[in-house]
Amino acid sequence: MASLFQSRKSILFVTLLFAAMPLQIRAQVVDLRGVDRALMVAPTEVMVLGSTHLASLETPLTTSELEPLLQRLERYSPDIVTIEAVSGGECWLLRQYPSEYPGVAKDYCFDAREYQLESGLTDSEAVAEIRHILSAWPAQPAASQRRHLAAAFLAAGDPYSGLVQWFQLAEAEKRAPDGLGERSATFLKELSERPNESAQIGARLAARLGHARIYPIDNHSSDAIFANFDDGFWDRMQEIWRSEPVPDQSEMETVEVDIRSEGGVLRAFRFYNSPKAQSFAMDYDFRKAMNDALPEGYGRKYVAWFQTRNLRMVASIVEAAATKPGGRVLSIVGASHKPYFEAYLDQMHDFKIVNTEPFLE
Repeated sequence: MASLFQSRKSILFVTLLFAAMPLQIRAQVVDLRGVDRALMVAPTEVMVLGSTHLASLETPLTTSELEPLLQRLERYSPDIVTIEAVSGGECWLLRQYPSEYPGVAKDYCFDAREYQLESGLTDSEAVAEIRHILSAWPAQPAASQRRHLAAAFLAAGDPYSGLVQWFQLAEAEKRAPDGLGERSATFLKELSERPNESAQIGARLAARLGHARIYPIDNHSSDAIFANFDDGFWDRMQEIWRSEPVPDQSEMETVEVDIRSEGGVLRAFRFYNSPKAQSFAMDYDFRKAMNDALPEGYGRKYVAWFQTRNLRMVASIVEAAATKPGGRVLSIVGASHKPYFEAYLDQMHDFKIVNTEPFLE
């Protein structure tokens, strides 16, 4: 009888114990960053350079105005440079599913068809040709080899890698033989003057460093989240953004007004990469959107889209870095991506985040 009584007391104690506990116990998440404590080789270094989209500036920056920035990035001496551009393979996917990605390929993708006609290469043939060429790429390529590789990059839907080769040609060699047709040469000349960070920072820097290519890592496959949205989505996002006063943007406005003054480019890039600038986008945009309480959940879906996009972009950085383990990576991207890139990359094995600040002084 005593034994039965003791058993009932034990059952009652356990029942009361669990009743007092919260219904949800926080999962014990393994900190992936801790794995690197066992790293016995030099880690792959990655520096994320947050940028304004240069094409949005009222007056384009000249090459000479960007020179101080290029010189400082050259000191970092990256082995791999990535840019916010969509790859040919990614664009193929977007074009295969127009119902899921209405207008996305038109907005973000390079149309390689006329350049494929000039080179005689399809997109898949061009990708195979690039891999074949780069497997035996010489230290001092001939101009004909550079033109041939540039033509293959254009056919593969990777124009900025074609531009890296174009920049390394002597002026007299920037012409059309070796698979590079007249339209291709004309296009590369025009692209070399286009006022965006992929061309004027990424491709120019990669060419200076003697790289064979650049890596486009933008990703819009998460745009499928928007496929069934109507105008109510953007109306709701405007309501969310207007729900609180806009934080003070005077410093951002000042650095962009003064960007052409002496030291202005470096001041601007120091600001774009500062914690203050990073917190602006996080606080004004995503914090408010993720708290959207309406049943449609448009704000939360918007946050899911941006997080998914960043995860896939970072995956492409990791993939590019695999071509040079223990090397240095420079990722040039719109400033709002920078905090996500650094946070996600910091969880990757064999990666060390490099602070931009010392290189922008």
